[in-house]
Amino acid sequence: MKNKTGKWIPVLHFHLPFVRHPESPKYLEEEWYFEAVTETYLPLLEVFENLERDNVDYYLTISLTPTLLSMMNDDLLSERLEEYIRLRLKVLDEEAFRTEGDPDFHPVTLFYRKRYINWYEKIKSGGGKYIINGFLNRYTKGHLDIITSAATHSFLMSMVGEPEAVVAQIEVGVETHKNILGVTPTGIWLPECGYVAGLDAILERYGLKYTFLDQHGIELAEPEPPNGCFSPIISPFNVVMFGRDPESSRQVWSSKEGYPGTPIYREFYRDVGFDLDLPHLIPLRHSGIKTFTGLKYYAITGSGTYKEAYRPSAAKRKAYEHGNQFVHHRELQLNYLKDYIDEPIIVSMYDAELFGHWWFEGPWWLEAVFRRMSENSFVEAITAKEIAEASLKKHNEAIKYWGKNKKEDVDFSGTFLNVYEKSNIWAAQPATSSWGGGGYAEVWLNGKNDIIQPFLSDLAMELIDICANRYNEVKYPEVINQAARELLLAQSSDWPFLLTTGQAASYAERRVKAHLVRAKRCILMSVGKEQYDDKWFNDIANKDNIFPWIDAKALYGKSIC
Repeated sequence: MKNKTGKWIPVLHFHLPFVRHPESPKYLEEEWYFEAVTETYLPLLEVFENLERDNVDYYLTISLTPTLLSMMNDDLLSERLEEYIRLRLKVLDEEAFRTEGDPDFHPVTLFYRKRYINWYEKIKSGGGKYIINGFLNRYTKGHLDIITSAATHSFLMSMVGEPEAVVAQIEVGVETHKNILGVTPTGIWLPECGYVAGLDAILERYGLKYTFLDQHGIELAEPEPPNGCFSPIISPFNVVMFGRDPESSRQVWSSKEGYPGTPIYREFYRDVGFDLDLPHLIPLRHSGIKTFTGLKYYAITGSGTYKEAYRPSAAKRKAYEHGNQFVHHRELQLNYLKDYIDEPIIVSMYDAELFGHWWFEGPWWLEAVFRRMSENSFVEAITAKEIAEASLKKHNEAIKYWGKNKKEDVDFSGTFLNVYEKSNIWAAQPATSSWGGGGYAEVWLNGKNDIIQPFLSDLAMELIDICANRYNEVKYPEVINQAARELLLAQSSDWPFLLTTGQAASYAERRVKAHLVRAKRCILMSVGKEQYDDKWFNDIANKDNIFPWIDAKALYGKSIC
């Protein structure tokens, strides 16, 4: 194998909000998780199996958020996931019979049926825990680096006025990672890549050594990094910051400029649940309302209403072509960058659900990328952890060098040490930034959702005050612990995002209101200002059972100085 000289860090962000509704035997929004499992998580695990079978190296950095891990680890959701797959298998049996003899749609029906039989056998062996173990197995083998995130994927930039609440989000994220995976994380995905000065001090406190920002978070750092987003920087609190490469991201993300819009690929919006009105589809509906089923028979074809039948084998061949093309483009990009940068690194960051859910062929494409790199490409996939550890080592060695040999050139009173000349690592203050439209938080704080923030701030300050200064007033510790859970759930960045986009906005509004009301009532009950209601409390504790180990006093009552 030829020497690999180009570095590529692929990062997949696995996240869903905590959606669990035991009060109902079937709940529409829970299918966000079931869809992600059957269309993204299981197909990606299959990709890993294929690569390992053929001795093809692959290296990925993935984030598993605490809310998603908690859902994977939940027995009720595992039972419902199995039923979700079973119902679709039953429908596919009927569909295979209905389409028999149809040269266009019978093959795609059999394709889905084979997939769901495969998924059903795997999920029966452990539910969501099968997925956890699948990722852990690849972590143990060294193929995956698994990083954490904030507890409920809260947009931390909007919480800087309550630093104790930010600390709580980070601490619960780290502890959930350790409790469920049995691994202490060293990297973190900052929710929405949102960064503001000082966050790295909290990350450093919890042993988190690296994270990811959008391009401008690195390029606008002070002092200005000479390599832009193609080399990591070291923050004032010794956290390695990687920047997203826009070119490789756009090539995959964009439905217009990138691969997902290719006519031969599967059309997401043409779903059997809406296309057909047949008796055997009724069990997939919710209260008689038609919904997405995951069974889609058409290709994108074009922008008009005419759609051709989806041909999986042809789409897979195209995905392999695009995988080869992507590697070729990275080779061209790295060759260009090497004229200006000694060791350029391309960081490609994507939401995991793009692969399989939104872009059905994405897992095939990813498999093709790793296969192409293993053959004759000089581009090497590598984990962020490996680069971060090497960067910190170089950084520390350079600081020792400058301190010993050129003390007059080092400003020890500040936090910036320009050690670039000796280590190729730039120390700088990253810029305030996020990803998403505009790049400066407006998706999560705007006129459509800003009414939430004052309530969240007031509630956080009240809980912090009780836990830090008035805990002697607490009569029911388990109730104040539940208040902490409700606050964390209310802080999820998913709710303001959905309010901004208008997608599932009514559900997002209900969730925020419910958690705020529950948290407030728990606080009042815990300190005796409202009569303890055992029935009500047990009901919400059963519904919102995330982070069962939480101790509110330990979490919110500590000094952060």
